[in-house]
Amino acid sequence: MALILDIAGAQQRFEQYAKPVLGAFAASGIATGEQITPPLIVDALRQLFKVLTTDVASWDPTLPDDEAERIGDLAIGLLMDLATWAERLGERPAKTALEMITVSIAAWICNQHGLIHTLEPVVNGLAILANGRAEPAELRPLARLTGEVKEAAAADYAADLEGADPHRPWRILLLNWGITATRAHDPVEMRKAFAAIIHYLPADAPRFFQEGTQQMAQGDFPDAVRAVMTEAAEGAGHRLH
Repeated sequence: MALILDIAGAQQRFEQYAKPVLGAFAASGIATGEQITPPLIVDALRQLFKVLTTDVASWDPTLPDDEAERIGDLAIGLLMDLATWAERLGERPAKTALEMITVSIAAWICNQHGLIHTLEPVVNGLAILANGRAEPAELRPLARLTGEVKEAAAADYAADLEGADPHRPWRILLLNWGITATRAHDPVEMRKAFAAIIHYLPADAPRFFQEGTQQMAQGDFPDAVRAVMTEAAEGAGHRLH
């Protein structure tokens, strides 16, 4: 599988992993009440994928300027809902796959210059993809996409008002951006990510750079990568004290 699927590939993977969720739900006998059930979510996502796989330039020109953003956000939200059902039904591989699919939708939104409003499943999907790769060449496009997601999500999340919650998606996104850029041996992306960590996460920055410096000492990193980490750690020390 490609690192980040295009929309057509994401649609195929969605169909592959929707099936076990639908089967598990049918066999579960869960009383749903007024909950939105997996069959309804799957039907809605199939309709959305029909839209997403068409050229945006061919869309009705009278639609609002943010229509692509709205469609993409709706798709991410529904994939998150289906992933929640997958976890509830014991279909962990499906949950993982559905979160990875949100990364493809997020990349599509970024390509349309839209904003990302539903961040949590995208952060989870990016982490899954990064954790499954070891080669810098594979991690480089992922690090750069993470930076694009940060830009697209900043309007909603940069204020980061829930500072006491270590699991908030904005915090995890920025820290993972820095880690992925470092593992990708990408000095340019490292500088961007490190600047964002210092700016938005001043309470986390000292430990992040301390651990990063330790990794430099233990791992096989190019001199340019080591230099960026050292420069950032020293700069953060001066700015944060």
